[in-house]
Amino acid sequence: MTPSPTISRHISPEPAALTHDEFGARYDHPRMPEKFEATGGKLFWNDKQSVHILAMLLEAVGLKRALALCPPEAVRAALGEKPR
Repeated sequence: MTPSPTISRHISPEPAALTHDEFGARYDHPRMPEKFEATGGKLFWNDKQSVHILAMLLEAVGLKRALALCPPEAVRAALGEKPR
């Protein structure tokens, strides 16, 4: 399978059901790190790798579960909403 730098993500409230080919495209992507390692207090070598892994995780667990880990005020602040 040829790695594709362009991936159509399936990030939604619920976990995505990726096909074998969709998962393979993500796993074989050039931004997929060879192994998980920390350097300089960060996971992975650069932000592009971190974002690639984060997107895969968001697809796998869905936004509902991911956002449930965050304090509501942090989500509102990230979205630019005023505090309640």
